[in-house]
Amino acid sequence: MSTVNVRPSRDAAASVNYVLYGNSTKLRVRLVADGATRAAAFRLSVAAGDVTPAAFVARAEHLTETHGRKNMLYSYVLAFHPDEFDVSASGDMERIADVAMELAERMHSADYMVVVHADSLGGHGHAHILISNHDNLTGKSLQRYTSWKHGLRQLNDELMRDEGLLVLPDPEEPKAEWELRREEFASDGFEQVLGDKVYAALADPRSVNRESFEEVLAEYDITLAVTDRDGWSYKMRRLDNGKYGRKKASGLTPEFTAVGAQRVFEYHAKRGQAHGAAGHDQGAGRTATEFGDVGALDLDASRRRAATHEAHEISRGSDDVREDHGRAAGQEARESVDLAAARTALELAARRRDEEQAERDREDARNHREAVEHERSGEAARGKLRAQVRPGRARDGLEDRETVADDDFGLE
Repeated sequence: MSTVNVRPSRDAAASVNYVLYGNSTKLRVRLVADGATRAAAFRLSVAAGDVTPAAFVARAEHLTETHGRKNMLYSYVLAFHPDEFDVSASGDMERIADVAMELAERMHSADYMVVVHADSLGGHGHAHILISNHDNLTGKSLQRYTSWKHGLRQLNDELMRDEGLLVLPDPEEPKAEWELRREEFASDGFEQVLGDKVYAALADPRSVNRESFEEVLAEYDITLAVTDRDGWSYKMRRLDNGKYGRKKASGLTPEFTAVGAQRVFEYHAKRGQAHGAAGHDQGAGRTATEFGDVGALDLDASRRRAATHEAHEISRGSDDVREDHGRAAGQEARESVDLAAARTALELAARRRDEEQAERDREDARNHREAVEHERSGEAARGKLRAQVRPGRARDGLEDRETVADDDFGLE
């Protein structure tokens, strides 16, 4: 049985960077050193140009700028119950990728990227489906399946039945888990950075109780605060002003509350610390083995599909929408994906964002100086007017006030 939810994303580079490498510096360094990504399975379709993550990002950015749109992507998370797919079985992760790809193509005729994670909280396999906000057939932004209530749930249930998978008998909109909720916060903002670090600490197999969780949090320079009134909160030094910021766990995601964290602690304890550590690294290990070295992510793994699924693909015929709107992993896109180029593009995007932020900071400083100068000028003008007002000259005082209004010194 699966749940699916969706959020818009205004930063394609940040979204792709996160699903491939995460936002934990330690994890990113380890993955790059190992020539790996977070992907336990991977699919990609780009209508024009190279079929690489970098090309996917570049095209999404170009189309957004060309058409003046706010959202570059729609980010979907398709999550399955741990009893349905085993995160330690590479075949199960490939199966999730196939189902996620099918969902992407049933929803839209747009570029998409599917990344399956096996390192989630609670051990449930799930797929991130990033879909460019541009319909390659109509040339318009995506109009359908951008809300759980309006068709997305029904389409997902239909797909589960077609694939012989379980369907939730009483569907409810899934709670926004962190990997989806993070898109609601400003890219690289305090809440998003804090949430990413808390998620990494909670996913660490050493976090088997509150005490061990706090020890792992300390490695990320985060403090857990517990009060009777607010419950759990997390504190971390802000990057923008150097001061400590605080955010309630419930304000980030239910996963980070005492109740949500306890479920994860129990999961880690059940697996055992040694077994849990192996499972936590398994997703990256399989990626390095199946998808190639640091410079390439081999999509040949998509060729190894179940016979029943291959038969289903053939039965769809040559007039399939996928044939019309672009190449998909497993067909013409079975060429290697240059992750070195992807990393370079993402680093350039990050540098560009830093430069833009620096320019905004300089602009804010200029505005502040101008405001101070304006205030000083206004103060000088008020002093001059007060000097002109003498006792017994009520009429002159009225004229002075009228002059002030005409001169627009900003006085009330």
